[in-house]
Amino acid sequence: MMERQRINRKLSRKIGVSFIFALASLSFFVSCGEQEAYFKYAELKDAQWFQNDTLHFVVDSTDIEPGVPYDITLEITNNAHYDYRNIWLFVRDEMSQHGDSLAFVNKDYVLADEQGRWHGDGFGSLYQVSLPYARSIIFTDRRNHTISIMQGMRDEPLAGIERIGIRIVKSSTN
Repeated sequence: MMERQRINRKLSRKIGVSFIFALASLSFFVSCGEQEAYFKYAELKDAQWFQNDTLHFVVDSTDIEPGVPYDITLEITNNAHYDYRNIWLFVRDEMSQHGDSLAFVNKDYVLADEQGRWHGDGFGSLYQVSLPYARSIIFTDRRNHTISIMQGMRDEPLAGIERIGIRIVKSSTN
């Protein structure tokens, strides 16, 4: 009988700890999700990105509040077979503060340090990193905005990039 009571107490404690952990996790994700206005990934077939493959992300205007500053990050997931520490990206967007002009950005992003340790988070042979693209962007009107991304590396195809994403969150610096 004593053994059964001890097992029941242990089980109750485990259930209680699991419940508290689940509740804390849920509140964390809900609070983080409140600031996120847009988040989409584009998968690259067989982890190969050809130079003429342009990835297009259409940001739905109903998700964005005009006049509110947002931060935009590029989300990159690469596998352990990616041969470089960096990646060149050519990004075009329609979010200019001055009318309908397009912005073109050619940027070299660092994915790993000098010792080959990947930045960001990893799981198994996949690594994901968030890279800053734009800070405190203010969308002036309600319309769909397109962000297009091409890779600018010399390999054809560029191997090892699994997916590319765009994340837009309300800016924390108002």
